[in-house]
Amino acid sequence: MLPFDSNDYRRRVLAALHARGGAEQSDPFEIYDIPVVEAPRLGDAEVRARLDEVWAFWQRSRDHPRYRGVIIALLGLHDELSSALATAASRADLAERVTAARAARDSERFAELDAAVRRLVSRFGGLPEDKVAALRALAAAQGVDEAAFAQRIRRYRLLPAGAPERATSGQARRAVPAEVIRQIRADLDELGRIAGTTPPRSLFDLLGVSPGSTREEIRAVRDAAAARNRERRPDRRRALLDDLLTAVRSLLVEGDPEAYLDALVEPVRAALRSRVATAVLIEDRLLASAAAEFVAHAEAEGLDPARARTVVADLARENGVEAPDVAYTPRRSGGAGGGAGAGAAEGGGVVPPGRDVPAPAPGRTRDWQALLSRARAALRAGRPIEASDEISRAREAAGETLPPIRALGDEVERVIRAAGESWRVIVAEAGADRHRAVARLTEDLARVAADVPGPGGRVLDEVRATARARCAQADELVRRAREAPGPERIQLAREALAAVADHEEAHGLLADSPDADAALRPARPARPARQRPAAAPGDGSNEGPGEGSGEGSGGRPEPERGQARVPEQERVSADDRPAPAAVSSAVVPSAAEAQVVEAPSGVSARWDGASVVVSWRPTITPGDVRYRIRRITADGNARAVGVTAATSIEDGGVYRGSSIPEYEVIAGVGGVWSAPARWPEPVRGEDPARDQERVPEPERAASGATGEGGGTQVPGRLPPVPAPAEAPATAAGAVPVAEAVPAAEAVPVPDAVPGPTDVRVPPPGPRTAADELDPASDLRLVAGRLCWTWPSGCTEMMVTARADLPPAGAQELGSITRKITNTRYDIDGGFALPEARPLHVALFACVRAHGELVVAGAAAGRCLVDAAGVLVVIAATPGVAAPATGASGGARTA
Repeated sequence: MLPFDSNDYRRRVLAALHARGGAEQSDPFEIYDIPVVEAPRLGDAEVRARLDEVWAFWQRSRDHPRYRGVIIALLGLHDELSSALATAASRADLAERVTAARAARDSERFAELDAAVRRLVSRFGGLPEDKVAALRALAAAQGVDEAAFAQRIRRYRLLPAGAPERATSGQARRAVPAEVIRQIRADLDELGRIAGTTPPRSLFDLLGVSPGSTREEIRAVRDAAAARNRERRPDRRRALLDDLLTAVRSLLVEGDPEAYLDALVEPVRAALRSRVATAVLIEDRLLASAAAEFVAHAEAEGLDPARARTVVADLARENGVEAPDVAYTPRRSGGAGGGAGAGAAEGGGVVPPGRDVPAPAPGRTRDWQALLSRARAALRAGRPIEASDEISRAREAAGETLPPIRALGDEVERVIRAAGESWRVIVAEAGADRHRAVARLTEDLARVAADVPGPGGRVLDEVRATARARCAQADELVRRAREAPGPERIQLAREALAAVADHEEAHGLLADSPDADAALRPARPARPARQRPAAAPGDGSNEGPGEGSGEGSGGRPEPERGQARVPEQERVSADDRPAPAAVSSAVVPSAAEAQVVEAPSGVSARWDGASVVVSWRPTITPGDVRYRIRRITADGNARAVGVTAATSIEDGGVYRGSSIPEYEVIAGVGGVWSAPARWPEPVRGEDPARDQERVPEPERAASGATGEGGGTQVPGRLPPVPAPAEAPATAAGAVPVAEAVPAAEAVPVPDAVPGPTDVRVPPPGPRTAADELDPASDLRLVAGRLCWTWPSGCTEMMVTARADLPPAGAQELGSITRKITNTRYDIDGGFALPEARPLHVALFACVRAHGELVVAGAAAGRCLVDAAGVLVVIAATPGVAAPATGASGGARTA
């Protein structure tokens, strides 16, 4: 950096700022006369000294008659401008931005000069000497000094004065717009990516003809390629070739091929400029070998030999040297047999740049047969997408869809469609956290269709890795649970099920846990206050063992799945007194008298080949019986399987290898339908011992539904209400340690007076998109129904309830889960809770992502309805015993 000179600063800097309109048109480096190229080497002290010198000059010159306005504006901006130069880091960042801005400003300044130079070069092939003076005057008018002007025009050839115009001048030639060249270049690159080969560099390269070919040759190759392309199946490759062949007709057949080649010159010159400058810098001249390499590169980019050598010579002249002569190398053309025409058999008409175009092979039969063999190999290797591409190439090579090609194409399409079905099942299983099934299904899919992407662009390897990681996490939790004591074992097993819902060993640990057995111990007659209210008709608790499932008996059919039933004990009279208890099912009128149909019983489901066979025992109601069967999916939706008069049906809509879903069978006689009988079989009553006597052991084993304490506890039903056994008398009335309820499983005493209670909330499950929603608020009981304020953006809610513990997830084993929409909520006036008391309830928000239901891992709200029917809101703090607070407006309903 030179010392500060006030006169030089006034002449160079202030004059330029004044001419451009002020400091807004400049930058801090120019304003303070600091060379931007020296910014990395300058220290903070040197910069501060220059800032002080310039500021002092401004103060002395603020009354200058010409620059007074500019100087006053600079004084007002001094603090802001100097802060940008205060530190080395800020100077480096500013230097990068200033360099880019100056380059853009220079390009605008040289734009008119460059346009005039390009026009002269297109007319004369260089710059005539008698035109240089006019160009210099034009540059001076644009603020370009003599040195910059000489640097700008030295890249072009100087011609003697009076040089004639070129015979092939652009008087009759229209230039091809740069936008058209960029679009063609983008289409050629995309075609190369689709075909998996090097993209063609020009339209000549696409056709496989040389740039010097006649229009008749170009037209013949283009027409043959267009006819062959029309035989392709409609896809992106065919669309690209249609667009490119249209450009060939417009630019090379109906237009002027020379104009297209002229348009390719500037991109090639820009690509070679830095390479030529580097070669000249190293050797101080352009070697013949380097010049030959640059010429070959220019020809490979689509230029003809003459233009390629002209570009290299012009770039050498820009760097102050002359280019050596490069001998012409004959380049063989593929004529009508190359490129997009015959070369389509090799993947879409792509000929690598710089290579000779091969003549078409005479044996077309061997070509398509070899491609078909590659397609079969790809299909056997589990890559049907790759096999489909090979089949397309074989079809193009054969010129028609021969029977072997059609047969293999149909087989590939079947595999791809089956892979799509597999992906739908994988996504559903993953959404239900059944990662054991996901891992098994992804392994199967990887063997037959590894390159078929899933919905939303899912990658098979990533989904499989996620499922394996979740299974490994659950395995570790189960390993720790085996060695842990009772309460901790239950907690770890539940955490494992939250990670992997289909972990069989975790289910077994819950079923075999002594604490689970204690929680399910039946009530003793000596504690009548802890017994449940009288059973409502139709719940099957008072039926004999010979009456089937009896779930629909008593004249009150079960509501459809997804619709809540108002419990009998929650119906109150006008004077706010409980309604009388319903009579026992023993005194209910017969089916004929009450016009009801008994439900079928013994529903079971099993795999039989590729289908699920659902069978059941017939209803005891006489008449012309028809059975309606429905499949219950993981999100709670019911799908019809069929209607039959037989006692079994095959469901082919379940993907082989996935978990067997739930099923409902409804019997109908004369237009009257029974309550649904379900598989897995629901819990019959609150006495586990009696249920085990009434349900045969083989049926319970076949269903695969075992509760935490044994018996027949299954998803979708509450377990019996726990009734603690009487503790033996001890000193001071204390409960022995062996009989105490673990702290992690503590629940309120059913007949206790409502009040603050310590309830340990289980940890949340994996976080999903639904966890971004706000929590549900203002939980309350209104007329026996649970009501809440819906979170913003939430239209569906999973309500999970169980009697023994706070639910850990939306579909926890041993709990009742129902999905309710905000529309159904408004129609019903809330959500009707199950009859069991006490009852732990958790709300899980849901959202829809890519058409799939996504359930939150953490509860949006929790509450407890105690034995007195009072709702208590639970603070959802995982793993911490949080005091519950009574909900405002809680109502006694029992």
